[in-house]
Amino acid sequence: MSWKTLLGRAGRMASMGAAVMAVRRAGDAEKKLWARKYTVELMGGARGLAAKVGQMMAQGENGEELQESLKAASPLMPFEQVAEILERAYGAPLGTCFSHLEEQGIAASLGQVHFGELADGRSVAVKVQYPEIREAVKADLRLFGWLPRAGPVSRFGISLEGYRQAFADNCERELDYLEESRRQTRYRELARPLSGLVVPEVLPGHCRDRVLVQCLEEGFSLQKAATLPAIPRQEIGRNLVSHFLYMLFQHGFLHADPHPGNLAFRQTGRSKFSVILYDYGCILEVERERRLALLRCILALREREAVSPVQCLAAMGFDAEKMRDMDAVLPSILAVLFEPFVQEQPFDVKRWRLSERMDRVAGDLKWWFRSAAPADLIFLVRALHGLVLALEKLDARLVWSQLLDEYAGDLYAEARSLTVGDGGRAGGVPFSGVARYLKVDIEKASGVKVKLTMPARLAEDLEHAMDETVLKAIREQNIDLADIQERARNSGFVPQVLFELHDAERDVRVWLA
Repeated sequence: MSWKTLLGRAGRMASMGAAVMAVRRAGDAEKKLWARKYTVELMGGARGLAAKVGQMMAQGENGEELQESLKAASPLMPFEQVAEILERAYGAPLGTCFSHLEEQGIAASLGQVHFGELADGRSVAVKVQYPEIREAVKADLRLFGWLPRAGPVSRFGISLEGYRQAFADNCERELDYLEESRRQTRYRELARPLSGLVVPEVLPGHCRDRVLVQCLEEGFSLQKAATLPAIPRQEIGRNLVSHFLYMLFQHGFLHADPHPGNLAFRQTGRSKFSVILYDYGCILEVERERRLALLRCILALREREAVSPVQCLAAMGFDAEKMRDMDAVLPSILAVLFEPFVQEQPFDVKRWRLSERMDRVAGDLKWWFRSAAPADLIFLVRALHGLVLALEKLDARLVWSQLLDEYAGDLYAEARSLTVGDGGRAGGVPFSGVARYLKVDIEKASGVKVKLTMPARLAEDLEHAMDETVLKAIREQNIDLADIQERARNSGFVPQVLFELHDAERDVRVWLA
């Protein structure tokens, strides 16, 4: 690796770091959007790992506008250079392999895609790797190792080296298109039972280490899918969640880069729609015992079993010693993380507010939790993040627990019989010790009685769970809701009386049960 390449990447990273800080400091929505657009454009122009981060930043709010900025900033190789690469790869003139190849390409993080036809008439998509990208990725990974250990990274012992190695291993696979072609072929075979998923067929005879050729599968974008009526949006959302659950739990072989550019959709019947999934460079592979431990954790939470969260997490690869230091709040953390999987009603991902609620239930301990997680879990988080953003865009509200029963129910017995250990001490609050409901009893002076039963998660934010007249009385009696929430959090949200209020107008009792 040349010092020129390394210094050039370092300069770009410094610019991107400053841009990210500008995003954080931006005071209003307009300035924040401008800063995000600028950051995304810098990352798109950098290619490699930076472009992948740009793809993630271009999701969510203002996604379409940010994706256009990313696309416009991503440099394309001239077609003459593409043709030269292909002719060198095949050792023959371009016309012997392709009857037609469109000159305009589509930029990606590691290569670009051109549509065309083979000499035999089949329509194809051809991915051609950027010639300098391997050096650029190596430089990025080396610079990753030089990042300063400051803030939460230093204070909570987060292993940057573990993440660097996880990204390095994944990039090594992503840069080998022959390996990607094998993974995509395997994915296509494993996913056959999913009628709502299309995995493009790879043509191995036309693939090389830096060239991947697959049959062209066309569809419409997520942006267009979001404009469809409710029933088609629900159908598309169901196919997305079904794919995630089936491939994760049945095979431990999951597409871990589902950003909008890797998704397309196609109508296949009157009310039937399929998901087309592109780009199999980043695949998460999870050993059977680890995914059974994850399933065991979800089931124990769903059924409030007398099982230790520490044990389940240790079986998934978490650091058991670190988990013991926070075992009182683990059930609450996992209740937030796994809420979509255990709720028995249609789940609205817009109301999940994962980051905000993790702050409420865990505070700074969220960093301790992250530091205890195995580094490769970042790819599962990435896959789930992409899924959630797509569901949010579609406004698809699904009962995940029913889909989990459908696509992983045959594994429940094996998961429940799994022997999980944590070094000889369980400790902490078991799942059975966590409250299910937040209950409110109100008896007014007139004799009117009101009894409310709500999900226990509302105890994370009591102010928004209370009626305004009750809130006024709470303030008049100087009841500190923030302190009550803190005590509930520190207890792990176990069943308890949170507070009682008595005045001339009403008697109020609020408790977790």
